[in-house]
Parts: sequence; structure tokens; C-alpha cells
Amino acid sequence: MIKINLLPASERSTKRRFTMPAFSGGGTMLVWALVIVGIYAGMVVAMATLQGRRIKELEHKVADARKEAAELAPQLERIRILTKEREEVNRRLGIIASLDKDRYFRVQILNDISQKMPANCWFTSVKEQSPTSMAIEGITFSNYIIADLMNNLGKSDRFGQVDLTIAQEGKLLDHSVVKFTLQSTITSR
Repeated sequence: MIKINLLPASERSTKRRFTMPAFSGGGTMLVWALVIVGIYAGMVVAMATLQGRRIKELEHKVADARKEAAELAPQLERIRILTKEREEVNRRLGIIASLDKDRYFRVQILNDISQKMPANCWFTSVKEQSPTSMAIEGITFSNYIIADLMNNLGKSDRFGQVDLTIAQEGKLLDHSVVKFTLQSTITSR
């Protein structure tokens, strides 16, 4: 809303103005400058005092923290030692667990081989060539028995692909035999 004063200028109310007392020689500016400098100096002194107190409080806290750290140092060192010992024990337990996991693996492999072996078949050698492969050497009377052995081993969960690497005729005492070598991959369940 707009206000319009329609009174003549002589009847209008005038606003009072406040003026600073004048000092001789232009002192008003000097007084204001001194007041401002005084306020600034007071602020600087107050801030310095507050900061000094804050620094003393922080130094006291740092001293307390150092004292507490010195008191706790033996306990922290004991914790570090116990942590190292626990890591060593866990490492050893991991080794034992891995050994125990495959503890009966080779026994189970030999058990599977003996159960899958057909009649009139004899093994002369069973060798683990690597953790995942095995070689079986043996003697039998015919190639059909070798084929039966390969099929039986192939049906087992522990044997992967079974390959015939060598099959050759031979003599054992006065009997004609077939000497064979099988290669197979092995897997642990």
C-alpha cells in the first residue's frame, strides 16, 4: 500500500536526526578511529586469551592420552602377540583340515579299484602320477577283461576318463597273457 502525504511542507512532521558532537580540530574522525582500534585490540586480546586457554586444555588432554597410552602399551603388546599366535594356530588348523579332508582319499581310490576289478585280472602297479591322475599296470588273459575293467572304473565317481595306453602280449610261466597300462583322471568328491 502506498501512502501519500497531502499536507503542505510546512505542516509535515520532520524526522529527528542524530549527530555526534563535534570536537574542535576535526576530532570526530579521530575518536571513531580510536574507538574502532580499541574494540579491535580488545577482540584480539580476548581471542588470544581464549585460544591460550584452549591450547592449555588440549595440551592437558594430550598429556592424559599419552599417559593412558603408556599404561596400555603392555596390554596392547600382549594383544599383538596373542593375535600373531592366533593367526599361527589358525594357519596350522587350516593345514590339518586340508590334510584331514583328503585323509582317506587314496584309501577310497584303492578300495574302488579293488571293487571294480574283474576276475582273472591282477595289478602289478598302481601309481599316482599327480594329484589328479593315476596309472594302473596289470596282467590279464584277454582284452575283454581290460575293457570290463575300464568300464567299471569309468562308472565310479572317483575316476574320470579311463584310457588304455599299452596292451601287449606276453608270457607268464607257460601262459599267454596281456600286459596293460591304464591312465585315468581322479577326482575327490
